[in-house]
Amino acid sequence: MNTLSLFDTLFGNDGFALTGCSTMPQVDVMETKDSYVLNMDLPGKTESDIELSLKEGILTIASVKQADAKEDKETEKEEEETKWLIKERRNSDFRRTFQLPNDIDAEQVNASFKNGVLTVTMKKRPEPSVKKIAITAA
Repeated sequence: MNTLSLFDTLFGNDGFALTGCSTMPQVDVMETKDSYVLNMDLPGKTESDIELSLKEGILTIASVKQADAKEDKETEKEEEETKWLIKERRNSDFRRTFQLPNDIDAEQVNASFKNGVLTVTMKKRPEPSVKKIAITAA
């Protein structure tokens, strides 16, 4: 099984539902013996800028704007007074969803944020052991 097929099997053929903007943060997903680990590059963001949720096997990572109205007005005024010569960096919101494999333990999903990288660790449920069933003569 090649890597793409394995990834498609684990996270669904369209494992990414992209909405909100044309550029999405880069993501790496790896599998270990006990868990799946997702790393997402989020330069310029802080943990308070990110919203993470898990519902019915769907992991959603979204950028949320925490600015208040006063800050918005100050930013608008600054932009009116500013003449950009080059503006290549974007600070856009995003929403990204991942269909998780069935062996994820939803109670054992943890996230951390360090140096602009969001790390989501999703522990696997232990595989059920095989139960031997004794056969009795009738």
